[in-house]
Amino acid sequence: MNMFFRKCFIIILVMISNNLFAQTNLNTNTDTLSNKTGFLWEISGNGLTKKSYLFGTCHGDGYNFTKEEIFKFKGLADVFQKADVIGFESTMEPKPKHNKAADMLFYKWIRNPDPKYLMPRGVYYKRLCDSLAEFREIDKYLADKMFDTEYWKKKPSYWVSRIALSEFVKQRAGIQMVDKVLYDEAIKTKAKIIALDDDTVQLSLLHLSMNVGNGLDTLSLKKQVIVLYECIHALNLMPDHPLQELTNLYLENDYYKMESYFDKSPIQESKEEKEILVRDRNKKWVPIIEKNMTNHSCLFAFGCRHMMGEYSIIKMLRDQGYTVEPVL
Repeated sequence: MNMFFRKCFIIILVMISNNLFAQTNLNTNTDTLSNKTGFLWEISGNGLTKKSYLFGTCHGDGYNFTKEEIFKFKGLADVFQKADVIGFESTMEPKPKHNKAADMLFYKWIRNPDPKYLMPRGVYYKRLCDSLAEFREIDKYLADKMFDTEYWKKKPSYWVSRIALSEFVKQRAGIQMVDKVLYDEAIKTKAKIIALDDDTVQLSLLHLSMNVGNGLDTLSLKKQVIVLYECIHALNLMPDHPLQELTNLYLENDYYKMESYFDKSPIQESKEEKEILVRDRNKKWVPIIEKNMTNHSCLFAFGCRHMMGEYSIIKMLRDQGYTVEPVL
């Protein structure tokens, strides 16, 4: 059962590259021009006539990044202005095609959930909970925060998925992620802007989040309620700024510190999750990166976790014969 609880929080805390909760007045290391390995890496060799670059971003934590903070990172401003092509994970147009499809999918999922998510007649949350206190906490959260006074008509497995996705959407709304800051500046340049993910991939990530609770269907309703309670209770206890350390580390522009942070995190993805969220996407990105680097100087900006670990895009490009080194 812990696997399902962990999986829910992987979606809430990790999938969305650790996006949670607004915070302000961070104490940051402003010495981002020092000679340490940061998030800007140079690609050369293997027949390239122009150098290209990778830049690891931070998708949020709910912190509103500014262009002044981001362009302090050593070398980024110069590379940004000279790039012929700037690539992001996905398009950030005001209402891209995959966002419209996602809106429709999400609306249908909320209004007309799959029959498998409907609670059997005569089964009630109050009877499934181990205590009245646990029931009251579930009841208050689903009624007040999920705005559904008839939540009891749906199984706990549905609500685990719904909470995960709602946290993701809620905490990203209106937030100036690093990617968004860079995109807003990119459209002011003459560079061609491309998306590494296609609409299908972005929708598949939405499906992944919506289906977190699927595995719970193999458990009894009693055990499903336990997982749901653990999820809700953890969210209720969570401090206002649980990932302040992550944002601080990112603004220090220290690649290896950030990698160590992820490696030591108590919440780790399973091998399958890493393959879906990182490996498979990186494999699809490499040919796109190679194609655009052939005759252009490019900058590719995406979540820094794609640059780390056994499935890193740095390793994949090196395996293709390119030299990939940090800009110091």
